[in-house]
Amino acid sequence: MIKGFLMKMKLRNAFKQADLSHSYEKNGNRFKRYPSVNIFEENKDYLFYSFYLPLGMNPTDLKKKEYVLSQVFGSRYELKGDGIRYTLKIYTNEPETKFDFELPELTGRIPVLAGKDQLGNMLSFDMVENPHLLIAGETGSGKSVTIRMILTALILAKRSEIDFYLADMKRSEFHLFRHCEGVQAVMTKKEELALCLSHLRKEMKLRGDLLDETELDHIDKYNSKYTSQKKKYIILCIDEVALLKKETKLMDVVEEISCIGRALGIFLILSMQRPDSKVLEGQLKNNLTVRYAFQHSDKINSDITLGRGTKEDASKLERPGQFYFKNQSTVMVQAPFLTMERAKELLEPYKVRPYIDVGAEIIEQDDFSPLPSIEEVSDESKGSGDS
Repeated sequence: MIKGFLMKMKLRNAFKQADLSHSYEKNGNRFKRYPSVNIFEENKDYLFYSFYLPLGMNPTDLKKKEYVLSQVFGSRYELKGDGIRYTLKIYTNEPETKFDFELPELTGRIPVLAGKDQLGNMLSFDMVENPHLLIAGETGSGKSVTIRMILTALILAKRSEIDFYLADMKRSEFHLFRHCEGVQAVMTKKEELALCLSHLRKEMKLRGDLLDETELDHIDKYNSKYTSQKKKYIILCIDEVALLKKETKLMDVVEEISCIGRALGIFLILSMQRPDSKVLEGQLKNNLTVRYAFQHSDKINSDITLGRGTKEDASKLERPGQFYFKNQSTVMVQAPFLTMERAKELLEPYKVRPYIDVGAEIIEQDDFSPLPSIEEVSDESKGSGDS
């Protein structure tokens, strides 16, 4: 009981130090009301507070001076509230710094793994509900290992339901997915990606026409009604998408997928070492609803990934595999570790002879020639009238 009183006083003193209060006048005198701390509980892994803002206090004042919480309690805390009542969790357990990948039980139509939160819970999200993922992080931050983990988990669990198109602009990672069941193409050249984007653009038009004809608004509803003509989900993953920033026509198609792909069952996973505001601008950035922010060089780059005004700073992350997972909220997680060798072992039973269906032709994955130029592919797409 005494400890609870002292811990409440610790938070009240933090509010006073930051002058988080509402000033009012009574009988000619000036007074201040501070947030009232009504609950303190000590749990196994965290300390829990509940407090209320005084009537008349602007909630933005709390956001502006939230830094006092990290000064008093450290950086491992979670603050949530609705403008009146707030809860504060101060994590006291030691988070896992590294753990090996094991395929968990996955729920959702396209379950994308993230990692373990501060309490050791494995987090994931359904890409059908929260479309398109941006992964950003400096070299050595664990970004490539996490992409490897995400794709391996999806291939193991959902290979019969998803077609994968993987573009490895650095030519360093996606070769282990070649010939895997469900993987329709592994691309390492811009010309190959141009061919793929032309194919996906035609597929979007086809699926859009099907929805129009059947008067349905989502490919899932089409698949439920026309079970013998089901359309698979499609994931286009581009590693180091910043290398395409000068290829405006290709990026236009990527942005088009981000705009209309959700209803058509076509989704994006885009990654880059350093977030580039020239690539992540306008509609494309807004449509990447989920973000994984690994260690960044500074707060400016962190804000490009997570959004301006966020209190989280990915430049302060301290170890590989640690990142901020932004979905409906933003939490710090640790990604599971999956070596290249272990991934190859897991994928080996699912190796097949692949192909990519481009328009009316079936082209072997390892034979992309003769290829149209990037300009030719883009002009062909433009001439199709699909925009």
